[in-house]
Amino acid sequence: MSDLKTIRGMPDLYNESIEAISLVEKICTKVFKSFNYQEFRTPIIESKSLFQRSVGESSDIIQKEVYEFEDRNGELLCLRPEGTAGLVRALITNGITNDEIKKFYYLGPMFRYERPQKGRKRQFFQAGVELIGDNSPKSDVEIISIASAILDELDVKTKLEINYLGNSASLGKYRDYLRDFIAERENQFEASLFERLNKNPMRALDSKDDSVKKIISSAKNISEFLNNEEVKIFEETQSLLNEIGINYEVNKNLVRGMDYYTGTVFEFTVESLGAQNAVIGGGRYDDLIKELGGRQLAATGFALGIDRLAEVITKRSKPKDLFIGFAEDKAIGYAQKIGNKIRKLNRELVVENYLGNANVTKQLKKANSQGFKFVMIIGQEEQKTGNYRIKNLSEGKEFILDEKGLKELLIG
Repeated sequence: MSDLKTIRGMPDLYNESIEAISLVEKICTKVFKSFNYQEFRTPIIESKSLFQRSVGESSDIIQKEVYEFEDRNGELLCLRPEGTAGLVRALITNGITNDEIKKFYYLGPMFRYERPQKGRKRQFFQAGVELIGDNSPKSDVEIISIASAILDELDVKTKLEINYLGNSASLGKYRDYLRDFIAERENQFEASLFERLNKNPMRALDSKDDSVKKIISSAKNISEFLNNEEVKIFEETQSLLNEIGINYEVNKNLVRGMDYYTGTVFEFTVESLGAQNAVIGGGRYDDLIKELGGRQLAATGFALGIDRLAEVITKRSKPKDLFIGFAEDKAIGYAQKIGNKIRKLNRELVVENYLGNANVTKQLKKANSQGFKFVMIIGQEEQKTGNYRIKNLSEGKEFILDEKGLKELLIG
């Protein structure tokens, strides 16, 4: 057994680490449902070709980061590196591509083979939303509002950056311009880097390499290639954000890492996370559904890094509610009976029935160390009278309540 170990970049999660992740997931689900988004689950394994066609053959994800393998029939599969492409594939596969506006959310693990570092693991967790079937700025603003609401619930201070990439025609002209711009400066790039940027020149815009940043700083930005209608759409998006009170900055170099993005793109960043500081990012992908074999349907969405948010939140779950101990073994059954009654009244209450062999003093210490708000010990007297001595561990106060009073204390 000594040779068993976790796979690099895929940590076991327990205690405080899973508590924070669970809290982020809970808040995400709460906010998603408050905007009337419906859950959608897709497999963690997909055909690699799905991501080659959607994310982009020249992207870092496909070139360096995808976990791929052949199954017994020789089909090339991979662990999903992101959530949007799989959901779009599922919509097409299941014939969910009518004109009705559709709103979905997802949560789950994603996988990328990259060097583990702060804020970046090989198995990580994402939540996201996809709004399908509307091409107006109000949809972009809705998904930004959802992201903002989650961050407000978690009390995380972020900066929102937005940009507008234009439609496929505008993007095509800009890519051609960037390709020519980079080709004229070929001798300033390493050969492998030049080859990669020549395939996808947009990657130069969000490069973390200081030398690339310096070279690309003199290039024109995408705004100079937008037509009048696209300029108007982006202005309307900004106007709506201003109207609902969401602060933002326009970052003309923001492109995101997926080839499928068109129109509005955005990122929420947290300064304390360092280089890998984006916690939520997304944008519009109006052509992806058709490119993958479906109908022409507008779409927009975002992905949220659950692990990254879990690292920066200070808010934690509420204290656990009631620890029920016992003074003697004969009281165990009665204590469990009381515990079950309380749980039936409200399944959100955290009620622990102690099952160990510690004495009462150690049981009280255990209740305190595990973060319970109240503790009560069941003995002969409690079974006879139906009155329970309750201790508020945070305040150090003790009081006696009957079963009705106990219910009122815990439920209100």
